[in-house]
Amino acid sequence: MEPIRFEPPLYEQRYEFVKSYIDTHKPKKVADLGCSECSLLHKLKFWSCIEELVGVDIDEDILKRKGYTLTPLPVYYLDPLQRPLTVTLYHGSVCEKDPALLGFDLITCIELIEHLVAEDLEKFQDVLFGFMTPNAVVISTPNVEFNVLLSENPGFRHPDHKFEWNRKEFQGWAMNISRQYNYTVEFTGVGELGADSKDVGYCSQIGIFTKNYTETEETIRNKMKYRSTYKRVLHVIYPSIQDEKYLRKAVLTTALCHAERMKSNFLHNLFPEEDEETLVTADDREQPRVSSKWLSSLQTKTQLEESNGRPPFLEGDAVHVPLESLFAIPKVKELCGSLDVFQSMMTGEVTLSADGGAVVYPLHVDNDVGSDISDD
Repeated sequence: MEPIRFEPPLYEQRYEFVKSYIDTHKPKKVADLGCSECSLLHKLKFWSCIEELVGVDIDEDILKRKGYTLTPLPVYYLDPLQRPLTVTLYHGSVCEKDPALLGFDLITCIELIEHLVAEDLEKFQDVLFGFMTPNAVVISTPNVEFNVLLSENPGFRHPDHKFEWNRKEFQGWAMNISRQYNYTVEFTGVGELGADSKDVGYCSQIGIFTKNYTETEETIRNKMKYRSTYKRVLHVIYPSIQDEKYLRKAVLTTALCHAERMKSNFLHNLFPEEDEETLVTADDREQPRVSSKWLSSLQTKTQLEESNGRPPFLEGDAVHVPLESLFAIPKVKELCGSLDVFQSMMTGEVTLSADGGAVVYPLHVDNDVGSDISDD
């Protein structure tokens, strides 16, 4: 038999299913049990609705090796997330109760349960549905009926699998859980081969469990008293504009980037024949000087070209970039909401004009420079 190739790969289809569920139901707190190499968690950290992301696995080494994929890159500090995001990895067994996994909107178990022996599977279902009690659970597991399409001599798909269920067995197990723990369950799956698989079902079968009740505060308090058994391997908090310091930094980074560009374009248009290395402000790394006579002769002209105070303009020996024009930048407006808030964030961070309405870039002026420039 030729090997079957799914497009996209089967593991990607499982991840896409979870992502599609999240798009629909918008959970804020999500945990992945048996997270292994953290591949699903890495994809989920980009989802705008998720504010807390947790992974649990029994293999501490793999968590330490792959946890770096969940740490914020430097770019996140320049462009913080819109929402808060905390990511935590725990080394521990999914068969043990730990208060760290209480209060979650969604818990996923992707190709996990088939790795558990019967005794651990029973513990696991009680931990997940009787203790953690998330609002929703997504469980995927191999469908053994599909194996006849994968091999002429079908066996378990992985040497560590303790069992592989057919559809009736998986659905029977899931229905018992739904009755025992007051959940509703629906069934679906991923990995189809059209007409070839119509009689054997999906390659990976999926159960979606939804909780039918709300826990009392007393029950939650009692669970919180349990001793923690998990070992925290990673805990990171992503920079977010919900934090005032990161919001201010994002505003400054965005606004000043545009202000520098506007100032440079203004000087280039103002002195089209001058060498670029001459036309710099006091804030630039190199600090050549331009003629004060030239600045004076062109000051009136630039003020006349001003349009409703929005373009940059020359006043004295400094270039002024109006805050009004910077606030018009969509990203700045989105972050600040109002011109007054924007002005307050800029105050004390950059040099502003006397009325606080513009960013000021002083020019270095030398009366001895420019003697060869015609006054005509």
